Amino acid sequence: MTDYEKYAAQVALVKEECKDADDKEIAEEFRRYQEEFLIEPNDAVRSVIMKFQKASGKEVSSISSTPARVEKKVDRFSDLGSEDKNVTIEVAVVTYVPRIQMVRGEEKQIAFGWIEDNPWESNDKRERWDFKDWGAHSENLAPNSVVRLEGVSVNEWNDKRSININRGSRVTVLREGGPAVAPMSDEPVTIEKASENEGYVTLLARIISLKPDVIVKRDGSGSLDIFRGTFADSSGNISFLSWVPVNHEIGDLVKIEGAMIRKFRETPEVNINDRTKIEKYHDNNFASTEELSQITTSKIGDLRNGMKDVITTVQVESWQSRTFTNSDGEEKIVRSGDVMDPTGRCRLTAWCEIDPKPGDFLHLTNARVQFWQGSPDLVVDSSDQVSNLTDAPWEAIDPEQHWVDIELSDLVTSGSRRGIKTRGTIVAIRADSGIIHRCPECRRILRDGACIDHGAQHGVEDLRLKFVVDNGVHNAPLIMAKDPSEKLLNMSQEIVKEKISKTGHEDFLSEIRNNYLARKVIIHGRSLVDTQGAMVLAEEVTFDNTSNEDAANLVMQEWGVLL
Repeated sequence: MTDYEKYAAQVALVKEECKDADDKEIAEEFRRYQEEFLIEPNDAVRSVIMKFQKASGKEVSSISSTPARVEKKVDRFSDLGSEDKNVTIEVAVVTYVPRIQMVRGEEKQIAFGWIEDNPWESNDKRERWDFKDWGAHSENLAPNSVVRLEGVSVNEWNDKRSININRGSRVTVLREGGPAVAPMSDEPVTIEKASENEGYVTLLARIISLKPDVIVKRDGSGSLDIFRGTFADSSGNISFLSWVPVNHEIGDLVKIEGAMIRKFRETPEVNINDRTKIEKYHDNNFASTEELSQITTSKIGDLRNGMKDVITTVQVESWQSRTFTNSDGEEKIVRSGDVMDPTGRCRLTAWCEIDPKPGDFLHLTNARVQFWQGSPDLVVDSSDQVSNLTDAPWEAIDPEQHWVDIELSDLVTSGSRRGIKTRGTIVAIRADSGIIHRCPECRRILRDGACIDHGAQHGVEDLRLKFVVDNGVHNAPLIMAKDPSEKLLNMSQEIVKEKISKTGHEDFLSEIRNNYLARKVIIHGRSLVDTQGAMVLAEEVTFDNTSNEDAANLVMQEWGVLL
């Protein structure tokens, strides 16, 4: 690659100010700044422009005579005003989509996308803004990366604010991102591929469900008519939200160009607007609606927070109802219970009048998924969504014995699950194991005698053990509450408290490490997986006494290995 090709973007910027300058000489100057002075090309643009302006005899005002712009450092978008110019902020890059756009009569590549503030916190504590990259910073703005933006400005249009990343802005990568989102293409991709990242895609899919809906504006100024539904192909299905009417019917095969994939909680969703093109498509080899019915049916083990239009079948384990008064003073009844299928168990909440019995099989349609105590659980809003099956789809499951055996690696790399059984080796004993104190109001652990929400408190004593388990490929924190801790230690909370008061906390930890470190364990419980990682909450932990020889034989038997 020649110097001119390497610095083509920066050369173009200089040429806008110094039209008579020689391209090769400009490129050589950028090479000199980078190799001799270790100054990156984007940071040297102003200096190079000044040099060629002086060489041409053009009067250049001294930099020192120009008042320095005041830098504004913020952590959140909410701290910014519409007139802020020289802004420094750390953000997470969600999408980066380059496009060709006419700027002052010339075609230029500009990039659009989404960024989120407060990048080191969980997603629910972030605010998302649009951004526009005018300075060809694509190398440092990879999706899923965290960057520091310096010298950016705020733009406001139609009461919506966004960030302009300018030619002179500086972008510093603080955490490397993942694979880049491919530029928008006319070539369709599968739903499975499209679901991997956020960004623009073209899909070829069949409409499985479609219904009108209404969104009430947050500011109370009115409502918006929208359409919700589901697309499916042979690789999977995905929900969509359309801000414009969808003039097609359930069962139609359509090509969707310019669709935006955006994640709602943990679940990717297709966003359709007035720039999206949807047209009917003909392909006799494409799977029919009936053939896609198996793909669009979900299992409990596949549930993720934010899913909509879920079709599934469950077995009822327990059921109850309770009455409460909402914020408007209205008395409401909510019905809920534990349900299961061969892949796991979850909670089912019904905001309608249904009364199944333990052991009943329910077929659910158009259900939605939301988090309950950290696990993705099912919700139905109308009795029309529930059918009580007379024919059992599988042999009745015994709730007392229903634990789904899952490798630790699969737990760590998938979503939150309940009713799981996994194995690992204890590789660390956390120092905060032992007697802890909880807030009597919310049960949170007290720090220095205070609750983060309720202030100074006289804590309630509790017992907790925290380990780290590893399977040779992945590891995860293992947390045990009072009951499983007492059973594993073979001593009550009172005895643990007495032991710690006599010998000290460090001796207690040392004894646990001597007894349990490097021991293989079998864990029954549930897993919680979020942006901060995965953890396993145990209901029971037992030691795995399988010998190495027996373990090797089991592996060979599973994989059909003959020696």
